[in-house]
Amino acid sequence: MLIAISGISGSGKNTVMNALTSKVDNIKVLKYSTATTRAPRGDNNQTYIHISKQQFEQGIKDGIFIEYELVHDNYYGTLKEAFEKVELDKYNHYIRDIDVKGVLSLKKYFKDRLKIVSIFLDAPDEVLRDRLSKRGESEEQIEKRLSRSELERSYKNHYDLIVENIDLDKTVKTIYDFIDKNSN
Repeated sequence: MLIAISGISGSGKNTVMNALTSKVDNIKVLKYSTATTRAPRGDNNQTYIHISKQQFEQGIKDGIFIEYELVHDNYYGTLKEAFEKVELDKYNHYIRDIDVKGVLSLKKYFKDRLKIVSIFLDAPDEVLRDRLSKRGESEEQIEKRLSRSELERSYKNHYDLIVENIDLDKTVKTIYDFIDKNSN
């Protein structure tokens, strides 16, 4: 099963993913499953392969992505090859963050071949702003990221679970319980 986590910038996608994988043995981060033109943040995030815009655009032409999107002036794309292991591995759940439009593309691409549980993380705008600020984003970057929140929230109804991530422990418990219930 693939657990796809989406949400607005600052909603805590990577924090929640890290908390889940540290508490649950059979949930693993789908490593190096996303190519992006975004510069590394220094957080040692193993879901991204950082490439140039030219390499990414060549990958689009070569058909190496399940889906891709231009977000905040950077490309992000889900690599087909990363899912070969997921489809073969029946003993683990894999988790990754993905853009709101990307979840719909994944569900369509895999249909009955791979179970996908989609989770949308949200938080009040003032919490998002505070988290982005603490992450070191400039005011311009914060405004740019939050300007997309209305679009992202408009996709909420396409998700299996919506969680307002204010308290990390409660969020992780809610998600864990949901995953446990939907593992069959």
